[in-house]
Amino acid sequence: MARSSVAVLGTLAGLHCEPILYDLAALVQLVSDLKPDLLCLDITPDQWQSHDFSDLPPEYREALLPLAYQTDIVVVPIAGKCPPAEPSATGWRRKAIALLQRWLATLQRTAPGPAAVNAGPRHFLANLLYGVIATLAKRETRHAECAHTNHLVQEVLEVLRRDPGRRVLVAVNARHCNHIRHALEKCPQVRIARYFQL
Repeated sequence: MARSSVAVLGTLAGLHCEPILYDLAALVQLVSDLKPDLLCLDITPDQWQSHDFSDLPPEYREALLPLAYQTDIVVVPIAGKCPPAEPSATGWRRKAIALLQRWLATLQRTAPGPAAVNAGPRHFLANLLYGVIATLAKRETRHAECAHTNHLVQEVLEVLRRDPGRRVLVAVNARHCNHIRHALEKCPQVRIARYFQL
């Protein structure tokens, strides 16, 4: 089976709408320059088929989906039926999660571009914060988050089995990136690439 080149690109949800270097325009330009054969997005098949994008984060609703409609990039929806809720807790854990989320937002807002969000010390620190937030969250939230990430991985692998040898960009919230990358690295039919090497 031909090996597929896969890059996992972290997105920042609502932060992309702010005046930061990694804004919606930068995201559109990046994906437009890459011209992947397949663009895997964390949306459900129902959302894709019904064109109901109102509940999607802005990086999909206002950037990547309009770009796909204007180009020949093929969108592949890879989300399951029920996306996980945002991490939540009660008492002191809720306060700690809120504080860590503020730190995380500051870290991502000040990133000098997509490379810093997707690799290097800033990426490592963000992953550490995502991990601590998940640990502090309710157990059912952690399980749902883990199940969602595993589903994304399995869907990407299914895409690669159906259509091997393609250049695939997986654009998902930055909190899922590391887990997806590590899972895909174990698959012999996958060549993991940095997004700018795709």
